[in-house]
Amino acid sequence: MNEKLLHFIWKFRLFHTDGLVTTQGEAVEIIHSGTYNTDAGADFQNAKIKIGETLWAGNIEMHVQSKDWFVHKHETDAAYNNVILHVVYEANGNTAHTKSGEPIATLELKNRINTSLLSRYEELEKQQSWIPCAKFFPKVDDFTRKNFLERLLIERLESKVTQIETLLKESGNDWENVMFQMLARYLGAGINKEPFELLAKNLPVNIWGKHIHEPHQIEAMVFGVAGMLDEDFDDEYPKQLRREFLYLKRLHNLVPLPKHVWKFLRLRPANFPSIRLAQLAALMCFDAKLFSQVMEAKTGKSIHRIFDSDVVDYWHTHYRFDKPTKQAKSHLGTGMKNTLLINAVAPMLFAYGKYKDNETYCDRAFALLETCEAESNSIITGWKKMNLTGNNASETQAMLQLKKQYCDQFRCLDCAIGHKILQS
Repeated sequence: MNEKLLHFIWKFRLFHTDGLVTTQGEAVEIIHSGTYNTDAGADFQNAKIKIGETLWAGNIEMHVQSKDWFVHKHETDAAYNNVILHVVYEANGNTAHTKSGEPIATLELKNRINTSLLSRYEELEKQQSWIPCAKFFPKVDDFTRKNFLERLLIERLESKVTQIETLLKESGNDWENVMFQMLARYLGAGINKEPFELLAKNLPVNIWGKHIHEPHQIEAMVFGVAGMLDEDFDDEYPKQLRREFLYLKRLHNLVPLPKHVWKFLRLRPANFPSIRLAQLAALMCFDAKLFSQVMEAKTGKSIHRIFDSDVVDYWHTHYRFDKPTKQAKSHLGTGMKNTLLINAVAPMLFAYGKYKDNETYCDRAFALLETCEAESNSIITGWKKMNLTGNNASETQAMLQLKKQYCDQFRCLDCAIGHKILQS
């Protein structure tokens, strides 16, 4: 038993309620069990409980053992003066009281909870499989799964809205800058996300936007701020970029990143940060108002066309400076375009809809995800083995949220699927 499980049991009344009495012998009737509180203060607030002949309105605090009231020092905290009932799994003779010394009625649930629920929860806790409920998951009905996945998609988008709001605050509410930062971050793909985002912050749109008609100047700023031009090169092209950057650095007071932040190890050449930076530079040359372009694009295909900008010729035969190859995959592939659409474009539309209180933009974000092909990664493969398949990006995004934010953190008590398993 733990407090979170006890909260779950109380919230859904998963205990025998007939003949309830306090440890002091008074009859208890639950009229309203209260509103679950995840912030500071009592666990359930605004409850209505009849104890004996008296109707009480106030808060409920819960502990595994009644002595925990004193372990947590609630008897010295005036915030708990409005507690009307102390609900415990096991009473051990310690009667709670308020800071003013008023005794609080105690209700013990130990012998009122179905042993099957406890054993099922214990089984979930002990599971060493891919997800805690692997044994039970296939038996959960499709309606429960589908409804929860729909909620998880919204939850995932809202978590990205929080990230976007932080970036907006840092950039003075500049949506174009934040769009650029989001696109840069997800071009980084995995281990280079943070360096790409730092680069975008060090190279704001109002600076590079003045040079979009000069691809070599854009590349000079991108690779210069990335810290990749501070070398003695053999090829003439990076030498030119270096000379160009020395001028632009002084002109715009640009601050390069340390070169060591970029990771090449164990990456395929097409994912090297150098080629991704070249692709970012090509995207920058397309338009300085990328957010405006995205807002005007109505379909996934039209957004893909924004990402079709071609790199300069040098990158058709190179993945890194001074290291030629016969033919480099210099264009953004469909998979990366979808990654940008899923992780940058759709969240930005959703965030803008929230900001403007306009559901049209939120609906467009959902529509983009629904028409975008399903993602393919180790988590999605794992769900397929559990007989859960995503047919489009909206479903796979929800599946990622379920695994990362619930299963991996053992949040079965916060999960609708976990609820179904424990209540069945």
